[in-house]
Amino acid sequence: MASTLTPTSFNVTITEEQIVRNSIVKHEVRHVIDNITNVDHRILTCPKDIQTDLFNVDGPNPGAGTFPSSSLKYARITNLDNSASMAVTISGSNGSFTQELTPTSSMFIVSSNITSSNFNGSFGDDISSVKIYAISSSADVEYTLVNS
Repeated sequence: MASTLTPTSFNVTITEEQIVRNSIVKHEVRHVIDNITNVDHRILTCPKDIQTDLFNVDGPNPGAGTFPSSSLKYARITNLDNSASMAVTISGSNGSFTQELTPTSSMFIVSSNITSSNFNGSFGDDISSVKIYAISSSADVEYTLVNS
C-alpha cells in the first residue's frame, strides 16, 4: 500500500507579552519544522501519586503511545491544572532528568537527543520515555508530539 500522505511543515509560534505601567513589550518567535508526517495530540488525567507513561519513543516501530525515537521533532507538554504541580521525567538508556511543571505551564522538547548529567560536549542518547507524576492531586495534562 502506498501512502497518500505528503510530508508537510509544522508551525510553532510563541508569543510573549509583558505589560508594565502601560508599556507593552511583545516578542514573537516562529519555528517551522519540515517533513512532518504525524502529529499526536492528547489530554489525559494523571492520578495522584502514580507515575504515568505520557509517551514512549524507544523503538524503531510505532505503536500505541510509542513512536520511533529518531523521528521526534517537537513535543509540548502542558499542565492544565490551575493549582497542582506535576513532575515530568524524561529518560534515555543512559539516565534521566525530572523537571517540575507548575500549574498551567508548558515545557517543550525540540530534539530526541539527551545526555546524562555529566555533559561532555556530545549527546550520546535518545529519549526513550516521558512520564508524568501528579504531585499533590490528580491533574490533567495535554501533549502534542510531532514526528516525521
